[in-house]
Parts: sequence; structure tokens; C-alpha cells
Amino acid sequence: DIEMEVTKVRTAVLREMKFGQSKSFKVPDGAAVESGKNLAYRMGRILGCKFSARADYDNMILTITKTATQ
Repeated sequence: DIEMEVTKVRTAVLREMKFGQSKSFKVPDGAAVESGKNLAYRMGRILGCKFSARADYDNMILTITKTATQ
């Protein structure tokens, strides 16, 4: 589900995601894509789970998926 009004990946959104859930964020630029990816990876370490991130630089959409660690 693309949250078109969201322009920034936030820790609260990452915390609330369920395992196996993906969220897509429309961000303003490439720097925001990279920032969102870095935030997701850091939060994975803090929360004891794993986030994967897929970037669509043409449309400036970052898709983050939350999974349990093995």
C-alpha cells in the first residue's frame, strides 16, 4: 500500500508493521530513499527483526518489508 502523503519514513511506522508486511513510501528525492533505507536497517537491529528495502529511483518510491530474524 503506497502512502502517497508520507514523505518521510518514520520509526513509529516501522515499529507498527507486522512481520511479512510491506509498506511503500513516496519520498521527495534520492537522499530520502537512502535515509529511509538506513533508518529501516538500524531499526531492525534495535527491534530484533529484519527490514528489507527496495528502491524505485525513477518514481522515488521506497518499499520496506519487515520479517522475523531466524
